[in-house]
Amino acid sequence: MSQNSEKRHVSFAAIDQYVETNIVLPTEKVTNRDFVEWGKGNNYPGYLLDLYNNVTTLRSIINGNIDFVTGDDVTILPLGDRFADGIMNTRGDLITDIVRDLAKDYNLYGGFALQIIRDHNGDVAEIYYIDMRFIRSNKENDVFYYNEHWEKGGRKDVIIYPKFLRNLDWTSLSDEERNRHASSILFVKNVHTQVYPAPMYAASVLSCEIEKAISQYHWNSLNNNFCPDIIINFNNGDPGDEIKEEIVSDLEEKFSGYQNGKRFMVSFNKDRMSAVTIDAIKTDDFSERYKALEESCRRQIFAAFRAQPLLFGLNSDVSTGFSTDEFEQTFKLYNRTQIRPVQRLIADAFDRIYGSKGVLTIKPFSLESDTEQEVN
Repeated sequence: MSQNSEKRHVSFAAIDQYVETNIVLPTEKVTNRDFVEWGKGNNYPGYLLDLYNNVTTLRSIINGNIDFVTGDDVTILPLGDRFADGIMNTRGDLITDIVRDLAKDYNLYGGFALQIIRDHNGDVAEIYYIDMRFIRSNKENDVFYYNEHWEKGGRKDVIIYPKFLRNLDWTSLSDEERNRHASSILFVKNVHTQVYPAPMYAASVLSCEIEKAISQYHWNSLNNNFCPDIIINFNNGDPGDEIKEEIVSDLEEKFSGYQNGKRFMVSFNKDRMSAVTIDAIKTDDFSERYKALEESCRRQIFAAFRAQPLLFGLNSDVSTGFSTDEFEQTFKLYNRTQIRPVQRLIADAFDRIYGSKGVLTIKPFSLESDTEQEVN
């Protein structure tokens, strides 16, 4: 066989199928453990929390929405001698703090949960916020499973709660039934066609991943000055996986990092024919491409929330800034379509717990100048 007709193979090491291995899909899988798994590895809410912690735009929108939903003040009607001064449980949680937590979970996961504790008479005695990450449910949403370590398999330390039912005839229940309903879960979600809720930004998860990856790329570029845009070719054959890993490890140890930007490489070669060659990869306008991509992703994330950057301190024309009037006009529509519905869901949840209307009041968010605010 002639040299020209020989088959040539190119081998690439350490190439990760990022989309397949790092993006968790919101699948719902019925298991033989009664509850429905939430995402691959039962860790979809953990994946969403990771996005929140690492994607600046997503975190900014969610944190802003939390402030908007909580408003300027939250009050709750007392229930007899309970919940005086807005203290909801023996742990001392205030109603304002609970509403903030519920607003965060709704914006992050698309739903929220509350734990309701009854006294020996069956009356509501305490109310606690429950982190949605730790809740799993059966298909009917009438039995809930709590565990803080689902990512580890969730086979141990699982606590089972029934669905909260307001109109229980407590006197007719057996002791076993009373014990079972002494602590229950009120589960609220934004969809009714599936077991678990869906975040508002579900369609922009890929955009969140891209923004996260761009930030990581710039960080790695700073800390790995050696090889973001050059390829080192060892022109003496394929030495095998073990040797390749050893060579890569040696190069990373000696030449990676911004501290090593001025160091040089010495190569000892058998002859000139087997010398190492370094080929520069042209990256014209590479930074501009990333900037355009980042802006596109940011717009898609805002679009998923039906939000305007103006509401979160950003403006497409940074040279002009924005006025109070512009903010108020933009916020008026956003408040009506995105904030008030969430406030209504939270208020309705407390109405269901109390069994009456108008239990929870949220004073709407408003703009005030520093001179109008009194600080004590």
